Amino acid sequence: MIPTLNDLLAWLRNETALPVPAPGTEENPAMPNPAAASVAGAILGLCGALALLLCWLLWLPSLAIAAGTVAALAIAGGMKKESGLVRAGDKLSFAGGGNALLIVLLLFETAALDGLIVYHAPSAALAVIAAVMLGLTVTVAFRSTQPARNIIEPGEAFAGEKGGPLQGLLIGAVVLAIVLLLPAYRIGPTAAALIAALAAFTIVATVARKQSESDVPDFSTLAGKAAEIAVLVFVLALLRSS
Repeated sequence: MIPTLNDLLAWLRNETALPVPAPGTEENPAMPNPAAASVAGAILGLCGALALLLCWLLWLPSLAIAAGTVAALAIAGGMKKESGLVRAGDKLSFAGGGNALLIVLLLFETAALDGLIVYHAPSAALAVIAAVMLGLTVTVAFRSTQPARNIIEPGEAFAGEKGGPLQGLLIGAVVLAIVLLLPAYRIGPTAAALIAALAAFTIVATVARKQSESDVPDFSTLAGKAAEIAVLVFVLALLRSS
């Protein structure tokens, strides 16, 4: 099924705090078409990119620009990712471990953004859009395929009723990432960004392999945020090594 505007609006309402109108009619309000999630992620990333460019035009230091961008993403997302990260960290470790996990991830994201801004701020804005888009893609894919132990065959999650929308989600994410990153960073960092998102999904799925069904929303948030940060880190690493 081809994603509709209602699917996009539903994802924006579910995953962000942006003031979007309520969808007119929804055939499946609980789970809009996953293929529209990558576009919703790009729109959320655009909020961070605009904040980055605004701070850059104000001649703020690169670290302040990075911190402002991370804050803008958190606000535009309604702090939903941050809350999910805290809960996921608590489930993986001990009480208070979630706060530590959140702080570490935000520091990594800010540091990676700082490096990209120093390299070229307008290009960093494109990287933010791609990273957030790939992060939401990983989040949705994780929700749709986990707990992994329930999948008998590796390709089973992408077959049957949900196979088409999930394949559309992945294809859309790859195309958007190439369009955003390839003109600014060339093939190496673009490929690294896609590999980083896949690696984040695999690592979190492995670490959280004993998760129950009720844990999936929080661990999917962790997987998505890990993918978002990994994209920025891998792109920066490729830039510095070239």
